[in-house]
Amino acid sequence: MKLTGLYGKGAYMQFRVCGFLFSIFSIVYLYVFQKHVLEALHFSLAHGKTHFAPLGSALVITLILVLLAWGVSSLFQLKEGVKAWAYFPSCVILGFLTRIDYTVYLHHTPDNWMWQIGLLLVGFVVVTMILRYVMRPLTEKQWSLIVKLNSNLSILLVLCFMTILIGNTKRIFHHELEAEFYLRERNTTKVLKVAEKSVEASRTLTVLRSIAMVCEGSMGDKLFAYPQYYKSDGLFFPDKSAQNLRFNNDSIYALLGVRPYVGEKRQDYLRNSCYEETGKYTALDYYLSSLLLEKQLDDFVQAFDDLCDSSAYIPRYYQEAFILYEDACTSAERIYSPDSVLLSKYVAYKERKTTFTSHIEAKNQMRREYGDTYWWYFDYQE
Repeated sequence: MKLTGLYGKGAYMQFRVCGFLFSIFSIVYLYVFQKHVLEALHFSLAHGKTHFAPLGSALVITLILVLLAWGVSSLFQLKEGVKAWAYFPSCVILGFLTRIDYTVYLHHTPDNWMWQIGLLLVGFVVVTMILRYVMRPLTEKQWSLIVKLNSNLSILLVLCFMTILIGNTKRIFHHELEAEFYLRERNTTKVLKVAEKSVEASRTLTVLRSIAMVCEGSMGDKLFAYPQYYKSDGLFFPDKSAQNLRFNNDSIYALLGVRPYVGEKRQDYLRNSCYEETGKYTALDYYLSSLLLEKQLDDFVQAFDDLCDSSAYIPRYYQEAFILYEDACTSAERIYSPDSVLLSKYVAYKERKTTFTSHIEAKNQMRREYGDTYWWYFDYQE
């Protein structure tokens, strides 16, 4: 009786250790790694009508999943060495809870989820029956507590790894959700800090950054500090795309103060909103930036001369564009007096370009040294 009680107490303690470790994993996974995914899911389900508390949500979900594991363990009467297997359903739910992608904004669950979850749960029942009946002599053997604890920890480790594989771990998607969250909170500073050192940038993330810049009036100073792979398309979301998240082109049109006519090209739309003065001042930043992104320096210089006050502050990238334009067109009329420091930097840039024999080598090395300049974008970004 004493021996039985000892082993019963040992099994209980092992399950509590597994519960504690699973709780730590679940809270960290939800609150640290999947916080913005969970927030997006909450927003979709609540339609933005309730406040999201990331830590509170992680704690409540974890508590529910631990209670579920206790119920599963009690129902299937798993033996001491495999009690951690009771966390399989909890890990499946945790994984699929964070598996969401762009379809979350369409307010429906992907069709393949149900059969995937069902298949996994059927597999769980099959494996549980094997553990209970086929491998019963092995699981009932009086192994030492250390062996049983190691067995449970190994099972729990595999289940946690399975959770991570099921969940959405695409880095760029997480960056988009994070930037979108801060933009909704009107914290443009944090939007621009999201993946600010990364050379990866989806079109959605590029657009969200552009919105943040134009909101704080810094587009002319910050636009080319970030990768620009989409030219002027990076200023707008794709049309009729499910990847628009909670912002879309209507959000941009409201920001610019005017909507395009049906069939009107974006470049024409931006130009007309500026020259006809139908848009807000933000439309001017968008228009000038679109010309720079398309490398249309002649049109940029003309638009700046027509629409801007050259005696006022000229943003950094506008200055860099002017230096590039005047260097290419020596007969052009000077619109502004270039900053001596910036002019010296351009001279060094031109000299550095001549030291490379390979275009690929020049592109990569010059990016490391001058990747945050408009000059690099104009010469090397395809």
